[in-house]
This record gives sequence, structure tokens and C-alpha cells, in this order.
Amino acid sequence: MDNGAYEKYRQENPVVNTPLSTYEDVQIFVDHLTPVEQTVCAVALVLAVYAIIKMIGKLRSKPQPEDK
Repeated sequence: MDNGAYEKYRQENPVVNTPLSTYEDVQIFVDHLTPVEQTVCAVALVLAVYAIIKMIGKLRSKPQPEDK
């Protein structure tokens, strides 16, 4: 980019540094989940519950050392 093309490009496309505090619509949490997102969350929840149940089952079935 010789012959001043970059300067011309910068004049036509200025860099805009707008801080997030100027936006009024910035939301931290999503108000609505799509059906795909709901499905992914439901599957993750089911897998987590299944894993917890399996861990509890293994702890219960582990032979306890006998007291002597």
C-alpha cells in the first residue's frame, strides 16, 4: 500500500473505539435460549445426574473394612 492508499483507507474507515459502557443493551445473561441450546443443557444435566448416581452407587457397593 504505497502512494497514500493506507491513509485514504484510514480516512474512509476510521477506527472506532467505543467502550462497552456506552451501550445500553449489553446483557450479561441471555433472556431466551433456542431449542438447540435448551437440548444441550438438558443433555448435560442428565449426564451430570447419571454420573452422580453412578458414583454414589460405587461408593455404596464398595466393601467396607470389617472392624476387629
